[in-house]
Amino acid sequence: MDAKTEEKFFTLPNVLTLIRICLVPVFLLMVLEKKDFGALLVFFLAGLTDVLDGFTARLWHLKTKIGTLIDPIADKLLLSTAFIVLTFKDMDLPYMIPLWLTAVVVSRDLIMLTGGVVIYLMKGEKNFPPSIFGKISTVLQVGTVFLVLLANYVQVSSWSRFPFLFSLTSPSFISAFFVITLLSTIVSGLHYIPRGIRLAFFTPKTG
Repeated sequence: MDAKTEEKFFTLPNVLTLIRICLVPVFLLMVLEKKDFGALLVFFLAGLTDVLDGFTARLWHLKTKIGTLIDPIADKLLLSTAFIVLTFKDMDLPYMIPLWLTAVVVSRDLIMLTGGVVIYLMKGEKNFPPSIFGKISTVLQVGTVFLVLLANYVQVSSWSRFPFLFSLTSPSFISAFFVITLLSTIVSGLHYIPRGIRLAFFTPKTG
């Protein structure tokens, strides 16, 4: 690897993305050890790196091809890890993500990943920009994880005496949020299907 290539890789947005990837095992450890505040803090910091890498890439024109590749990988790695570990009944947490929601979220991502690989092999297409529905579902999925982590921390802290946090982490509110996240994930998945078919069969081969 020459100096020029290395300089392009180690941009601030890419470094922030790498930090997010490194935070995934830290987050997993915090959840497994039932360190509720630690898990909440690490997840928040990981989310903050996601916001900052996109902001700095646009602000200082630091967008790179490798960054475009690893950024969604980092996002999916963090979210998939969070959904899966917060679904295990053996964790015996006050609040957990239901299996039906995790199954839909992970299945949609696996289908999209498989479709992306197929389209790349068929057409050489590497650019798969997220749709507005995909962005909304991602925001809601992040919100789902954050709410569950927050609820688990509030349960064991003095913050539960605050009416706003008590309502925000109530079972009824979180259950409703689960349903909204489920619906948005399904809608975004259905929206990607015709896009994938169009790219695979009706778009000229690139490269």
